[in-house]
Amino acid sequence: MAEPQRAGDFLRGILQQAGRTKSRSAYNEALDQILSPRLRPHCQVVGCRAGKLVVEVDSAPLYAELTGFRREEIRLRINELVPAQPIAQLTFRLGGTGHV
Repeated sequence: MAEPQRAGDFLRGILQQAGRTKSRSAYNEALDQILSPRLRPHCQVVGCRAGKLVVEVDSAPLYAELTGFRREEIRLRINELVPAQPIAQLTFRLGGTGHV
């Protein structure tokens, strides 16, 4: 059985999670504007912390395109669209294939 948490710690955790969800939402909205409607369904923000954004891509060819040719363009564009939370590092990871 897990140890009980102090109420302040519990609430702090909830607020941090809510903040992360809000951040992810802003980045997902930015990707809606940056990527074409054909590509967008294949990309999902899975994490953002300390200036690092992680986007999961479900297609190997798209992953290669984004990591090889478009990473910096997308990062700069996200920073234009979400200036309050600038991204220093944009990472793509291949998902949906059992890849870890």
